[in-house]
Amino acid sequence: MVALNQLFAFVLAMSKKYNIDSSHSEMHSMAVLRYADELYRSQLDMFPYLEQQTNVIYSAAVLHDMCDKKYMSQTEGIKEIDEFLQDKLNRDELFYTKQIMETMSYSTVKKNGYPELGEYEMAYHVVREADLLCSYDFDRCISFKLNQGSLLTEAYRDALDLFYTRVFNYNTDKLLISDYAMKESVHLSINALKQINTWNNIIKIRI
Repeated sequence: MVALNQLFAFVLAMSKKYNIDSSHSEMHSMAVLRYADELYRSQLDMFPYLEQQTNVIYSAAVLHDMCDKKYMSQTEGIKEIDEFLQDKLNRDELFYTKQIMETMSYSTVKKNGYPELGEYEMAYHVVREADLLCSYDFDRCISFKLNQGSLLTEAYRDALDLFYTRVFNYNTDKLLISDYAMKESVHLSINALKQINTWNNIIKIRI
């Protein structure tokens, strides 16, 4: 079993090495892990075998952005994750953890669809949906754009475009499949709209 202390120490080290900003480093890992745990528990009655897959779920949830193409070569990131997890997961757990991380991104799913992961298919969706639920944070989206060099007004406009072309369409695009994720997305959408409204008022007045 991988200790959470080890997982987050690795996230901090990788974030420093590859200049992974706060929108995708340890705070994001914490948020995805929390949602993954809630999603996993919400599915246990229907899929009790998930209890035996928590090593994969928690490891993929915490580490998924440590191979993000926005910050590094995905191949290099996966290689470092593989080396880190070699003595912490068994062979199958390591294989499926890497498979989940390599195939769960929005762009990969839109391009290739969902992978066929057999008994780990639901674990994949738990981690993937957890990451999607975290993307409803409008401030996080602005933060990412700021760290990429955008001015605040540019970051706001880019974030606004992303939310109306992608994030608010997760349900209609059938990217959320669990009851928990679909219900949670409604509340998160309302909160995101409040964030957007507040930023709109701030920017009109101050800039």
